[in-house]
Amino acid sequence: LLKNKESNNVLNMSFQESPRPSEEDEAFYMQCRAAYLAVFRSSLTNITSKQHLCRVLQQAGRNPSHATLNKYWTATTSKLNFDDFCEILKHEEKTEESELMRVFKKMDVNGDGYITHSELEKALITRGEKMTKEEVNAIFSLADINKDGKLHYAEINHLVIGHNGIMSTPAVSCVIRKIKAVGGIILTASHNPGGPNGDFGIKYNISSGGPAPEGITNKIFEISKGLQEYHICPDLKVDLSKIGKQTFEVDTFKPFTVEIVDSVDDYAEMLRGIFDFAALKELLSGANHINVRLDAMHGVVGPYVKKIVCEELGSPANSAVNCVPQEDFGGHHPDPNLTYAADLVKTMKGGEYDFGAAFDGDGDRNMVLGKHGFFVNPSDSVAVIAANIKSIPYFQKTGVKGLARSMPTSGALDNVAKTLQMDLYETPTGWKFFGNLMDAGKLSLCGEESFGTGSDHIREKDGLWAVLAWLSILATRKQSVEEILKDHWQKFGRNFFTRYDYEEVDSDAANKMMKDLEATMSDASFKGKKFSSGDKTYEVAIADNFAYTDPVDGSVSKNQGLRIIFSDGSRIIFRLSGTGSAGATIRLYIDSYEKDAQKIYQDPQVRTERSNPNLLNCLE
Repeated sequence: LLKNKESNNVLNMSFQESPRPSEEDEAFYMQCRAAYLAVFRSSLTNITSKQHLCRVLQQAGRNPSHATLNKYWTATTSKLNFDDFCEILKHEEKTEESELMRVFKKMDVNGDGYITHSELEKALITRGEKMTKEEVNAIFSLADINKDGKLHYAEINHLVIGHNGIMSTPAVSCVIRKIKAVGGIILTASHNPGGPNGDFGIKYNISSGGPAPEGITNKIFEISKGLQEYHICPDLKVDLSKIGKQTFEVDTFKPFTVEIVDSVDDYAEMLRGIFDFAALKELLSGANHINVRLDAMHGVVGPYVKKIVCEELGSPANSAVNCVPQEDFGGHHPDPNLTYAADLVKTMKGGEYDFGAAFDGDGDRNMVLGKHGFFVNPSDSVAVIAANIKSIPYFQKTGVKGLARSMPTSGALDNVAKTLQMDLYETPTGWKFFGNLMDAGKLSLCGEESFGTGSDHIREKDGLWAVLAWLSILATRKQSVEEILKDHWQKFGRNFFTRYDYEEVDSDAANKMMKDLEATMSDASFKGKKFSSGDKTYEVAIADNFAYTDPVDGSVSKNQGLRIIFSDGSRIIFRLSGTGSAGATIRLYIDSYEKDAQKIYQDPQVRTERSNPNLLNCLE
């Protein structure tokens, strides 16, 4: 209301109120103002140089390139005000944390989560807007809070955990790679007995999704020896049954986010991109479907089998057994072999099922059986997949870069690689060696005699992947498991393979035995010796303690096992190993090659027992 002084009349005037800015607009304005005032004393101060524009954009979380700066600061520009700055920010996206992490990871040549002074200096004085060494030193001094000469760029403030705390080892690798995590921690008994009186291990996987290499685990060990204290947060209660993000206020990290995910969905999505699910569904639930029996052995892979094989591919619900994960694996030993998966073997011998498989506790190992309990040796399993690799659509798209096996694994894969002219790598036992080759683009398919098979789709062995690979071969070839194996042996020959484990051996005695054995093998007269068994003669061609030089990084791994290799490719291997927790384990591997079509169907136990008795007696 306004009053006219001259006429004393009251004038009614209407004023239109400006619309109130949205909360989003207000927040944006406050961010602009905060960034501006971090550089200038007042929002009324003008930007008078390109350098000032760059600084204020960086304060606002942007990472302007030369081209971006030249777009807003042209040859005719003399000044920009606060409103101009706000308009620029509307068009320039904020640099995402993931982009910064990607850049930092490129500078982190060791992949250990740290950037050294020399790494940072090299990047900042040679690339982009080149800095002086003095400027780099100033930046590093501010960021290196604990003055250890390293910048820790990968502080953890976001955890991703499987629903109800359950996630298979292959799924962990899958999720790490999908969300581009810094790494992952797996709490597992592997294929050993679990429960309060069983085994328990802590495993760390790096950002590639694979097991940490020795360089990183050695650093972790060295750091652990110098720790003076650690902090815990006992009041942080996470609901593992609730899928979604839960945020907490923690002194060190604000906010600290815990995200519970259904890892089965992520893993299933990955497998759909690898296999022909339509063909597999026809095989398992079509008019002429086969009958399968899958035993999860009460390990973590049960929900994955139910969701993917039963619900999605249509296999009957009762075709998958022991699929409820239990802390003690139902009181059983979750190792998928003929001894501990005896119930599955017995069921398969009944003849009702065409294909059977068992999985270990953390889902990375598998055993494959055919009708009437026909056993597929793990060494043969990876060889058959290699020989039929084009049955899997993934490899039709990517091609086959190379094959690999662990040293104790039989030479069956070597025979395929030689015939099909594929590169073959022989590595020490441990999936991390395969991962290095995969990351370098040298490897597509690999396997271990200890029931582990996998490919470069992740960086772990993968039990369910191996089973779907076999089912893909069955769908393509329209043959039984036994027919496929016998055809394979006819074409490539057969490696009769067996392994004997001597567990919980006194460690000192075991080491003495290995030392004495190596001394016998190292004698110059040992090479060239001949040993006969029946109608076969074995001549020693190589006797050594296996050492591996990584073709990617040049690292050397020595003392990986004693090898006696004969001229026909047959082998005897002695190795100290074990993921168990009691004593030492001595493993004896016997690998006898046979190409005579009349002899390839013999029982492997009988065959290997007859093959090298004279040599074993000599070594005793």
